[in-house]
Amino acid sequence: MKRAKRILWRLTGFAVVVAVAVAIGMAMRGQDWSGALSFASGANAPWIAAAALVNLVGLVLGMLAWRALANGAGEPVSVPDAANIFFAGMLVKYLPGRLWTLMVNVRMGTDVGIGAGRMAGVYVLNILVMVTTGMLVGLIAAPAAFGDRAWWVLAAALPALVLVARPGLVNRGMSLLLRLLRRARPPLAYSDRSIRSSVGLQTVSWLVTGHHLWLLAIAAGADPWSSYWLCVGLFGLALVVGALVVIVPDGLGVREGILVAALAVVLPLPMAGAVAVTSRVVATLGEVAAALVVYLWATRARRHRSGEDSVEVASIADAAPVERRTAV
Repeated sequence: MKRAKRILWRLTGFAVVVAVAVAIGMAMRGQDWSGALSFASGANAPWIAAAALVNLVGLVLGMLAWRALANGAGEPVSVPDAANIFFAGMLVKYLPGRLWTLMVNVRMGTDVGIGAGRMAGVYVLNILVMVTTGMLVGLIAAPAAFGDRAWWVLAAALPALVLVARPGLVNRGMSLLLRLLRRARPPLAYSDRSIRSSVGLQTVSWLVTGHHLWLLAIAAGADPWSSYWLCVGLFGLALVVGALVVIVPDGLGVREGILVAALAVVLPLPMAGAVAVTSRVVATLGEVAAALVVYLWATRARRHRSGEDSVEVASIADAAPVERRTAV
């Protein structure tokens, strides 16, 4: 029975991987490649490579922000396990629907001893942290992206400041919600330090990731100084707004529309479009590569731990006869 369940789980995982690959392929096929292919050739290749590296650093910081929340509600999660859960959940966001990430996180969390309630709480709170910090960083670029309507970005960013000033409100809010739903009080409580650490790390993640857009804009001919703050704040804002549009996976088209509209301030419109599409490719390939590397890393770490446990059990078993002989 256990073997059948293991085979079924592997087949399910394989099916999800295939579905994600198809979804990513369809997303990439829907982009306008004419300007991007021309932009990616020749002297711009080193700039694109540097942008990809910067984006990876931002992704790692985002994973650490997620891990800070997970660690604040229970036993510490190892870095390999946290990275494996985080990046696997990030890949399935390309599938239609919004609960794939939660389901994958819960299933993978169970494999490493993290309860479903803890994973669900981290999932919800991480969304709050990502959205509010993305808006907070996006205040830098909001006037260029939305003009006179940029005031709502400030309103959306205020919860990030509240989380830093009064992180204990998270636990109170969860308790109040459960009382309204007539549910028992949750056994988990997030520490103030974990929430503040997550907000800080995610804010830095957005700022770092925004630099990849700045490097691409420079390669496209934008002035480095006039485009700096615009690009650094713009990427997080565009990504968050695109993700909030639930009818399209990962904000496909919405993110690019915001990027093009704002980058047109510092670039000709065709080049702004090329930068937006290249940014999408850099981000997507970075997520796929990170997920693959982290999966291999986490698998090796689990095998290493299993090997140590086997050696420890064998040592205890070998020592038992000696103890019995000594007793006799």
